[in-house]
Amino acid sequence: MSGIYDGALTREQFMFLEMRKVAQLTMQGLTEEEILNRVYDDNLFQYPTQREIKSKCRACLKRVAQIKGMPCIMEALAEGLATDGKLAALIALMLQNRLVAEFMVGVVGEKYRTLDYSLTRKDMNLFLMRLAEQDENVAGWSEQTVKRIRGVLHRCLTETGYLDDMRTEKLNPVLLPMEMENELRENGLRAFLPAFNILD
Repeated sequence: MSGIYDGALTREQFMFLEMRKVAQLTMQGLTEEEILNRVYDDNLFQYPTQREIKSKCRACLKRVAQIKGMPCIMEALAEGLATDGKLAALIALMLQNRLVAEFMVGVVGEKYRTLDYSLTRKDMNLFLMRLAEQDENVAGWSEQTVKRIRGVLHRCLTETGYLDDMRTEKLNPVLLPMEMENELRENGLRAFLPAFNILD
């Protein structure tokens, strides 16, 4: 997991469909360079312009690289049901982005632990304010960057089913498949489990 809090999340977003394509190509045995070229040449992300394809693809490659050694999670991302694939994409993002990992475990996981099924804008603001107090890099972010990161976190939660939509504040329970849970345990990632409503 990256040691710094990375504001690039504002540009990169959750990108489930893009990550799924990259995971499929990775499982076919293509190198990162081959994947980059295939995505760009064939416009596999189906973006209207090619300007941002390579930067988004590199971000996806970084995330997918985090779960290469976890075949169940990798397979869920590449070929599983959308609900499982999105949770696999979230795991990859948590491994690649410290801010997302700390938010999912420290805020969402804590909500599950205390049986508090509300997740408000205030909760997100408090999390980001605490980070700014602890980290000078985060403290230097503009108000616009903080707002956009809050928006990305919110979209991550709606895309993965934690929240029903951008307006709701009711946290849903999520169901991580047992084989994915076991793989997290086997890979020393037990600390991630509260983020998936697994409290042991």
